[in-house]
Amino acid sequence: MKIGKILFFAPGIRFSEVDLNGSGLPEQFRRRVTGFYVEPAEECAQRGWPFAAGVLLVSCIDALARLRFGDRVRKRFRKFAAEELESFSDADLAERFYDEFRNGLVHECRLKKGGQFSLEVEKTVELLDGILLVNPKYLADEVRSAVGSYVTLVEGDDAERQRLAGALSQDLAEDLRVARA
Repeated sequence: MKIGKILFFAPGIRFSEVDLNGSGLPEQFRRRVTGFYVEPAEECAQRGWPFAAGVLLVSCIDALARLRFGDRVRKRFRKFAAEELESFSDADLAERFYDEFRNGLVHECRLKKGGQFSLEVEKTVELLDGILLVNPKYLADEVRSAVGSYVTLVEGDDAERQRLAGALSQDLAEDLRVARA
């Protein structure tokens, strides 16, 4: 995000301040993910915009799955959902979430098979007459927890921190270049 002439890595953190080679990276990454995805999703849910909240969260999950597990998109997304999001620990639910929500949004700008983001269900995921309903308010809590777990892993494992730094350096190379100019 750019405000004026300043390019931001996360709210309050300029790209020029990113600590790619140091111990500050995990917390900066947490601030990026929560500030650009989780908090806006929570705000959308509070305003009664479950679809917008869900789009932000599914995008966040997709990115976290790539960073955490690598591999092919289907495998990493399902693995992340099953291992990092409590409500999707069932492999069939993780598969449906991948296909009906992630793939529907990314490839077709819709949810498939009648799936819905709904603020009316009282838990993260519910099946109603075979239709998958996801409450983004509760999903945001699970994503926030998964971000915390990932940051804790990165803080405690130098190789994992270097892997994150490498992925960010590659993905954001142009942003980092522009910030240095």
